[in-house]
Formats: sequence, C-alpha cells, structure tokens
Amino acid sequence: MIIFAGPSLANVALPGTGIIEIRPPVRQGDVYLATLEGPSAIGIIDGYFDGVPSVWHKEILWAMSQGIAVLGASSMGALRAAELDAFGMIGIGSIYGDYRDGVLEDDDEVALTHGPEEFGFAPLSVAMVNLRATLAAAVLAQVITQHQADAVIDHAKAIFFKDRTWDKVLRDPEVAEPGPDHCQNLLDWIAENEVDQKRDDACLLLDRMVTGQFQRPVPDFLFEQTDLWVHSTQKWQERRKEPDAPEVGGYRLLGDTNFFS
Repeated sequence: MIIFAGPSLANVALPGTGIIEIRPPVRQGDVYLATLEGPSAIGIIDGYFDGVPSVWHKEILWAMSQGIAVLGASSMGALRAAELDAFGMIGIGSIYGDYRDGVLEDDDEVALTHGPEEFGFAPLSVAMVNLRATLAAAVLAQVITQHQADAVIDHAKAIFFKDRTWDKVLRDPEVAEPGPDHCQNLLDWIAENEVDQKRDDACLLLDRMVTGQFQRPVPDFLFEQTDLWVHSTQKWQERRKEPDAPEVGGYRLLGDTNFFS
C-alpha cells in the first residue's frame, strides 16, 4: 500500500509494518504511476497545488477502475474524497465530513506553508481547520468566549493562508481585546493545547490502512480513455525514467512549500 503525505504526518511516529510506503505529497500523475505498481490501496493525505499540477480526479477514477481502494483524509485527500466519494473513493475524518456536508467550502481551509522534506515538512503557518478546532476547544475550556472566538476566526479567514500564523492573527489590535495580556494568555494556552485536526484525520487514515479496514471498489462507472488522458499518461510515464525532471508545459516546480495540509 502507498500513502502520499507530508506536513499532516509531521512528527508522527509511523508504524514500521513494512506494508505501507509513505511517499511525498501527491502531484498530478503520481496516483496513475502508483496504480501501475498494483498496490491494494492508495491513501491521499497531502498534495501539491501551487505552481505544480494537483492530483487529477481522472487518475483517481482510473485507480478505482483497476480495483484499487483509494482513501482520502486531512487535506488534499479530504477535498478529493468529498468530490469523488460518489464514485467509490473512501473519505475519512471530520475534515472530509465537513467538506462533504458543505460545512467547509474553501480550499484555503486546509492550506498552509511548511518546511522542506529534509526537516520533516514542519508547518510554518496554521490552517483554518486547525485554528477553528483549537478555538472551539478554547471556548469549551472557558479560556475565551464564543463571541471572541468568532471574531478571531473572521480575522484569520481574511489573512492569506501563507501568512496565517497564531501570532499574526492574535496580536492584531482588532482581535487583541480585552488587551495584550489576554492575547498572551491565549497564546500560552494554545502552545499547550493546540488541536491538530489535520494530523488527527491523517492518523485515522493511516490506522484504517494498517488494519485493513477498507474494501476494494466495485466501480459502477465507465472510465473514458480520452485523448487528453492518453497524452497525459504518456507524459507521466516519461517521469518514471527521469523522476527528478521538472514539470513543463505551463507549470513551474515551486510547490515545495505549498500543500493542502
């Protein structure tokens, strides 16, 4: 089995089962190439999107048409699962559920910046889904009121995802009321109690695959071999010969720090 993941599994002790191979965040063509290897299941957690073509819905459909279970959670996987669960993709976790039910709609809810692979994809900004989950916990703990939490969420949503950090969100005068001391107290509480919803959902997917809690799909759709599909698969197969070659054709390989995660 193969899982595509990055920052969502940062600092997570991965099981040494030997039955799952963890690969970097998925980009377009990776699911197609993984399918050629004949795994029983493919898990999608994190994926490229900014400057690199994102994993294509059609390659996920093709994987399922070949009898391979495709599971999604946490980030890019949650988005694709919400879009393709009607075709048999298996969505896992609360983030997937919120996209499926229309509670979440924007892609930036799961987007963040992070460090390179050599440093374990360490997150450098905070995704909205984690921010929302953490503030909900703070309200339950009576650290802040629901009114204050709503104000912080509105302010955070207006910040570009690459710049969205707890410091930037909470130290803004508009949300720092009733004062800097309260802001610092909240930051201290978050440092000890931050909820990482993306990690929690990613771990659920990992557990489902390790324990074999999934079924191979029985597709009820006809996969169309379009001209674009044939052209794309030929291009992706060239990648197998030169795996480090940059993408061409209008895309640039700048996505090393940008993931849905």
